[in-house]
Amino acid sequence: MLTGYILLSCTTNIKMADKLDKYIDSYSKEWYQAFLLLLMAGTPGIFNAIQISSYVFLVDKPSYWCDIPVLKAAGWSDQMLLNVSISPQNYSSDRIEECSYYDRNYSIFAKNGYNWSINNLETANSKPCQYYEYSNRESVVSEWNLVCDNVVKKSNIQAAIAFGKFVGGLFFGSISDIYGRKFAFNLAAFIYMFSGPSAALIDSYVLFLIARFLIGVAGSGIYESSYTILTELTSGKTRTLLCLLMNMSYPIGYVLLSIIAYYVRPWRILLLVLSLPMFGLLIQCWFLPESPKWLMSRGRKRQAWKVMTKLVPSAIHANIDNDNQDIIEIRKSKQSQGKCKEFLSTFTTLFSTWDLSAKTIISFSCGFVCGLSYYVIALNGDNITADRYNYVALNGVVEGLAYLSTIPLLLYVGRKIAVSGLFFTSGILQLALLMIPRESANLLLIVALLGKFCVSAVFSVSLLYISELYPTTIRNTGLGTSLTISQIGSVIAPYVVELLGAKAWYIPSTVCGILGIFVSSLVLMLPETKGTVLPDTLEDMKTTRSVKVTNCCKF
Repeated sequence: MLTGYILLSCTTNIKMADKLDKYIDSYSKEWYQAFLLLLMAGTPGIFNAIQISSYVFLVDKPSYWCDIPVLKAAGWSDQMLLNVSISPQNYSSDRIEECSYYDRNYSIFAKNGYNWSINNLETANSKPCQYYEYSNRESVVSEWNLVCDNVVKKSNIQAAIAFGKFVGGLFFGSISDIYGRKFAFNLAAFIYMFSGPSAALIDSYVLFLIARFLIGVAGSGIYESSYTILTELTSGKTRTLLCLLMNMSYPIGYVLLSIIAYYVRPWRILLLVLSLPMFGLLIQCWFLPESPKWLMSRGRKRQAWKVMTKLVPSAIHANIDNDNQDIIEIRKSKQSQGKCKEFLSTFTTLFSTWDLSAKTIISFSCGFVCGLSYYVIALNGDNITADRYNYVALNGVVEGLAYLSTIPLLLYVGRKIAVSGLFFTSGILQLALLMIPRESANLLLIVALLGKFCVSAVFSVSLLYISELYPTTIRNTGLGTSLTISQIGSVIAPYVVELLGAKAWYIPSTVCGILGIFVSSLVLMLPETKGTVLPDTLEDMKTTRSVKVTNCCKF
């Protein structure tokens, strides 16, 4: 079993791991090195934010109505066509959303001209549009007629990238724990560089969804692997500070997206402009270091110290007598179980004890509610009548302030109370929208953004908290699967916004509010991790506090 191998290999390396932690602590205290590591690990988050939120601008819905080719061929203007095909009460000069038109003999109209036709209109039944005409063709809505009966296909565009993030989180967590953090990062980066520009050039709706799916896979993989490298190459307050600052890349991405989208309207050109900078990830692929803690946990002591020596020249590996034996044990273990079993066992280890099972279930709950609330608020601008460019930019600004606010919060307050309190506050704020009339657009926007503030803050804090709950041997799997579960919420979010929001504008926020308050109570049962040393092995978990109901009274 992989678990047995991990315990055996890591137990023999306890002293070496302790020495490694000292050098990691020394490395993380050098501010210029820490800043460079943050820059390399955090930059991909800009691309993640841009690709995820680009949906808001890709599906910008223009005015639309039924096209009648025979009248267009006869030289009729759009207004002439509307005057004879639909009732004037169905549209205004500002907005037209029409899915049907009068069933008339338009060939006769085309032959006799507009003036004759307008004077000879008769009562007629309506029938669904066969063709559509749009006020502009700058979005995917007009590209593939994602209106009327096809409106669900519009939500599929965001669901595809969210489902990709789900799959990416599911597999890249284990890829990272088995093959290495840097291998996972590089693989995700190359998928990103291929799928991003491809999405801008594809003519098929189905292939476009596949490209969006791959973007999601890459985004999830590149984020969690770089986050884990940052976590394992830092310690103490530096780890807290850098892991929180890493998420600042997301608000930067949102603000950049709103600015670029304002000036670049055609969706294909917009996607191309947003995707080509991804090739800059080649810099990280070359310079981002592997995690020495991961190498040590795999029994590869010589490589771990080689990486550590590059980062901290004073690091000297003095005890390598058992290197060859470690390698023999690793090979024997891999030969006995195979890669497939090793891959699957990283997931089953999350549920190998009652305590780990409880931590994993609560972590999954946090991830799901974070993902759902985060994207419901991000995509809900139309339901609260906000301008999409201002709304996305304000979301970015608010999210940036949220991440900055978590720095003093976590330095002086425990992880548990911070996560639970932010979940509870976000739930209350989203439920408060029920008491605000929809006509009060500015007040709705302010309360929604306050909710986004809390959700963004809790997302950042919970990632750090979850990563500290697991040992090094399965940390990326634990974090990755939690991010994976959060993508279930992301997949559901566009349908909640588009379909339930169409029934009543307040339903999306109400659902998220109730779930936020529920999860805040679950978090209180977790142990506090502030100021504790990260466990390296499953054996180390025996010395950490477990999940208990009585923890609700301990802070």
